[in-house]
Amino acid sequence: MANKKKVGIITLHRVVNYGSVLQAFALQEKIKNLGYDVEMIDYYPERLTMIGMLKRIKNKNAKFEHSFLLRTIARVIIFPSYILRFHTFFSFLKKHIILTPKVYKTKEELEKYDFDYDIYCTGSDQVWNCGWNEKFDYPYYLSFAPDDKKKIAYAASFGKSKLDTDEIAETKKYLSRYDSISLRETSGVDIVSKLGIKESVNVVDPTLLLNGEEWRKISSNKYSDSDYILVYNLNRNKKIDMYAENLSKKTGLKVRFLSYQLHEFYKKGKIMCNPKVEDFLALIDNAKYVITDSFHATAFSINFNTPFVIVYPEKYSTRLQSILKITGLENRVAQDENDMSVINNEIDFSKINSIIDEERKKSIKWLKDSLV
Repeated sequence: MANKKKVGIITLHRVVNYGSVLQAFALQEKIKNLGYDVEMIDYYPERLTMIGMLKRIKNKNAKFEHSFLLRTIARVIIFPSYILRFHTFFSFLKKHIILTPKVYKTKEELEKYDFDYDIYCTGSDQVWNCGWNEKFDYPYYLSFAPDDKKKIAYAASFGKSKLDTDEIAETKKYLSRYDSISLRETSGVDIVSKLGIKESVNVVDPTLLLNGEEWRKISSNKYSDSDYILVYNLNRNKKIDMYAENLSKKTGLKVRFLSYQLHEFYKKGKIMCNPKVEDFLALIDNAKYVITDSFHATAFSINFNTPFVIVYPEKYSTRLQSILKITGLENRVAQDENDMSVINNEIDFSKINSIIDEERKKSIKWLKDSLV
């Protein structure tokens, strides 16, 4: 039997949130299932480390420097939250992700190393969002991959609908080296098209490459014995909290807030701070309703057939719009905190499952063909 070809994936697997680690896991598993050896290139720049994250908080909040009280609050509440958060996600990576033995902190370290991959793959999430990455982060554009090796991108995201002027030339230069490019959003396809690069396609987020039953294999299967509303928001937004409160009054259901920060204990409901990744899956699977501004919470709600309500964040909503458009679920967006019409519209999940199954098949076919 011929040796399996080896694929090296680079993505935002070290970002400490549920969507990032789960999309990395899903792409790894799907490529493995297609008959390849897979490794996650453990690129871990300083800005993603705990020190990097704490530096950003400090830089954004100069008042920490001048207030003993705020510094004390940070030490007592914020730092422990981060320790718990990093533990949650690193435990998942250690258990479920096939990482390179070495950790690479810079572009230069990656360029020095002689990898043995047959195929290099840029994975999903906002790998090409220079705002989020705080710069043009070359490794995500496979700058370190040899010219003669196959290079693909699966469900990459710019996280916005157009490039800044100073990003255009470098983006075009590096994306021109790819053999095949797929994007998570239709807006990304438009960006690549405007760069004059060979045809790119829109594919589903990696988390949708696996169906609900496949995800239940790693879910903790907890929380099936109680009814609740789950709130998971990535952006501070009082409207989400108010919507949850109103829905709780309407339905009599208790609210569970999935939070990254211990200091959100003031919210009216049960705060679940940094639960295990496997518990995150179970919480969405068993909720009566999910209220969110998160793309991945929406994707998992669809996968698990859990009714959901979107309360849009002010920024980066292109990815949410994209998945709602594909599934015809634009009516899941609440216009304000009192808009209960969303709840009154039942989701026809048999119809949605058919749409997602079809999109999943097309995306897997693209991935399969691009790897060959």
